[in-house]
Amino acid sequence: AGKAQKALKERYQVGSLLGRGAFGSGYSGTHRADGAPVAIKCVPRNRIRHWGELPNGTWASLEIVLLDKVSTRFRGVIQLLQWVELPNSFMMVMGFL
Repeated sequence: AGKAQKALKERYQVGSLLGRGAFGSGYSGTHRADGAPVAIKCVPRNRIRHWGELPNGTWASLEIVLLDKVSTRFRGVIQLLQWVELPNSFMMVMGFL
């Protein structure tokens, strides 16, 4: 988990808090390589109510599973760029318009 979190921080600059809700917090961010804006969402594991299985057999929050399924196939759906499972949470990096 430490390696994955470090890789995420090396790839993206985390910015200011965009908002906090019942299921997590969202932050602005920047892709370090090209300066593209991203949104970074952190969801505590204990807030996840529904789980699903990814095509590779990995279990993740249903939000990640569904975004993985549709984000590259349909216009108008936010793109899931990367996600990381940490011991106590999941972090998702999404395209930010």
